[in-house]
Amino acid sequence: MSSCWSSFRFSLFDHSFGELALLLPNTDIDILMFGKCPYDIARQAKPHALAVQKYAYEYRAPDQCGSGSIRIQLYKTSPIWDPVDILPQQLIPDVIIGLNAGMSTYIETWGPVFSTSRALSIPFAITEFGRLSLSEDQSNYKTFAEDTRRNRKLSELLGQEKLQVLDKSLDYQPASAINPFMRPGHAAAQSHSMPSAVNGLSCIITPCLNIG
Repeated sequence: MSSCWSSFRFSLFDHSFGELALLLPNTDIDILMFGKCPYDIARQAKPHALAVQKYAYEYRAPDQCGSGSIRIQLYKTSPIWDPVDILPQQLIPDVIIGLNAGMSTYIETWGPVFSTSRALSIPFAITEFGRLSLSEDQSNYKTFAEDTRRNRKLSELLGQEKLQVLDKSLDYQPASAINPFMRPGHAAAQSHSMPSAVNGLSCIITPCLNIG
């Protein structure tokens, strides 16, 4: 989404995402990555580079560790997950995760994602730098929903029944928590002096249960 990794290296997959195959035995995980950096890398990569392959990273845990597997794709069509483009392709994910999302900073990008996750009950979680951003996000939930109703293409894709689910879901206000997997150290320069950290807080925007 709006997040951009300043140091996007495939070695990160080895040390970070490969752990999921060990932590979730007997589970096969497919991750489709969206974002400006993954998109740019996929477009600029040379013919035999990993970024050009269908899966930029694949790993299966040993049998004695549960045989879990993980595969990672870089989305090469667009840098963002746009429901208007994605839903007709039936690319409906089991879960959506946004890292250092900045939903209120990038309303045009995240608004449709919020509304689609609430309308279709797709579990959606984010990490954020600080509580100030999460508070601002919650104050904008109604705006996200109103913008979706004004978006004719997205409204038609979701349908009136799902739009009503979206409207009812606005009563649900998620709680945030300190993310134990945050990156230590001070975050980038900000416009305030509130405590913050990269991936400092986690928040479940849309829970697993149907909240409509």
